[in-house]
Amino acid sequence: MAFKKIMAGMGVCSLGLASSAVFSAEFNMRLSHGDNENNPTNYAAVKFEELVEKYSDGRIDVTIYPSNQLGDEQEVAQSMRMGTIESAIVYTGNLVPLAPSAGVLMLPYAFTSSEQAWAAMDALQEPLNERITSEAGVRAVGLLEKGFRVLTTAEEPVRTLDDLEGQKIRVSPNNIAIETFKAWGIDPIPMAWAEVFSALQQGVIDGQENPYTTAISSNFYEVQDYITEIHYMMWTGLLLVSERFYQRLPEALQNAVDRAGREAADYERELSAKLTKEAKNELVDLGMELLGPPEDEAKWQEKAKAIWPDFYADIGGKEWALEAQRIMDEAIKNK
Repeated sequence: MAFKKIMAGMGVCSLGLASSAVFSAEFNMRLSHGDNENNPTNYAAVKFEELVEKYSDGRIDVTIYPSNQLGDEQEVAQSMRMGTIESAIVYTGNLVPLAPSAGVLMLPYAFTSSEQAWAAMDALQEPLNERITSEAGVRAVGLLEKGFRVLTTAEEPVRTLDDLEGQKIRVSPNNIAIETFKAWGIDPIPMAWAEVFSALQQGVIDGQENPYTTAISSNFYEVQDYITEIHYMMWTGLLLVSERFYQRLPEALQNAVDRAGREAADYERELSAKLTKEAKNELVDLGMELLGPPEDEAKWQEKAKAIWPDFYADIGGKEWALEAQRIMDEAIKNK
């Protein structure tokens, strides 16, 4: 498939290159993430590995562990707090239990285009990093995105909010996603990521919401028929480094990690846009029907934004939520 060949086509290096270092590194970084090797998450990890080793002149050796090999994302975040795992890419929703302030990135319809999201994330990174370092003992060296979480369903297409009624939709187990779907009139089914494909295959759930690229890398086209572009939430993730590990690094190596994180995030965002476009074309070729935005998308937005204040207590408090909104709105306005 074109999507799955993109790594070779773009010259992305493969896993395990860290072991080819000519001399022994002074520091070792294990980088965990939950996706397979064909996912943009992994491409970002590979780019970060390459850049950290380059900018540290080989003094830091990075080894990537995809597909939750070191534990699920919440377990890994806890391990980074303790300093027993050095780095990870974590979906924002899975960091929120440890760092509530990160939840501002998940407010439904906070942004409605990739360009808006990039501007907002860049403006927010420094104040957000201060908060999550304090809350969770991890440092965000890059903010990633994989496109908007779109709704896939089997058999019953969703063109309007009324079409959602009666559908059994899986959402990630975080309060914002759960309550947003409730505001749209259904009781969603929170479910661990590892269970989703089999649940779709067995008809336990009718649909799920994730980026277009995930529909390819996780083979959802085998068990889903339709995609509705609901735009309600962008998949955002954080390229994290354990603060305990970071503080053990000399300043020059801290700077190398920071620079690598920024550049890996920029690389991943551009790659994500390309892969999203390719994934949409490929999904059509694979037989899925792309329905575009809901016919009544304004109604979806109105209901979702109406419950923003309900989330403030869970995302760092009202004062932070409003300040983060101000920062993001100003960045979007001035982009």
